[in-house]
Amino acid sequence: MSEITPRQSALLDALRTQNTEPIPGQALARQLGVTRQVVVHDIALLRALGHQILSTPKGYILQTGSTRQRTLLAVSHPPDKAAVELYTLIDCGLSVVDVRVEHQIYGEITGNLYLSSRRDIDHFLAKVNDQNVPLLSSLTDGVHYHLVEYDHDQQLKEAVQQLQHGGIEVFDWTS
Repeated sequence: MSEITPRQSALLDALRTQNTEPIPGQALARQLGVTRQVVVHDIALLRALGHQILSTPKGYILQTGSTRQRTLLAVSHPPDKAAVELYTLIDCGLSVVDVRVEHQIYGEITGNLYLSSRRDIDHFLAKVNDQNVPLLSSLTDGVHYHLVEYDHDQQLKEAVQQLQHGGIEVFDWTS
């Protein structure tokens, strides 16, 4: 097993210090005095060594154990309902960890989101809009899954009811 370099150690320290919010790669590069590509390379090496570093639309985050409950929600809706879906989940106290689709060729495709506030959603949707990138659910006619975290079962039940009331089909959820 390879040794971690001082720069990689500093990178891990930065991620540990900012453990609840993702850090953009460019910010890490500035902090370490290197290029963004060097950060990408170091992240890949650290992942190979077993460090759970996730890439999100807002940057990198070190995955740590959560005390919150997790559930996979299966939902379906057209792209124009994405904001309604995400705001509903957040407003009910859930965090959206990721989005998943089951692709007919590639199998499961997962995109890390880590959305836990309206501001996070605004940033995500603005990025989708600005870069004119289709949502993963467009690959599967709107059918997709979200891994969500929550503190109480009532939050999940309320979210499912509000999603259905908002015209979003909820197929199943499992703990």
